[in-house]
Amino acid sequence: MKQIQVTDHYKVVEVEFTAGHSMPRHVATSDALLIVESGKALLIFEKETVELSEGSTQPIPANEEHMLKIIDDFKGYIVMGNESKINFSKPGQQVVN
Repeated sequence: MKQIQVTDHYKVVEVEFTAGHSMPRHVATSDALLIVESGKALLIFEKETVELSEGSTQPIPANEEHMLKIIDDFKGYIVMGNESKINFSKPGQQVVN
């Protein structure tokens, strides 16, 4: 994950993973919007799973635990509040501020 834009109101984080990888369970401290540029993935919430593909957009509510399971090589962007943090469920996993 790489932060690519920050303004007074929001930031954009680029996510890129190869098939078979996943982004572990985590929460964001603000609402977020995931925009898929390419690839396929499953966005897995506690009570629902959303299939994502090129051109998909998916709102993610603040503090709702979820994970991203990559099906085909994946590239996307997460737009969130500029003060938002991504907190992973297991200690020691990567955190994006």
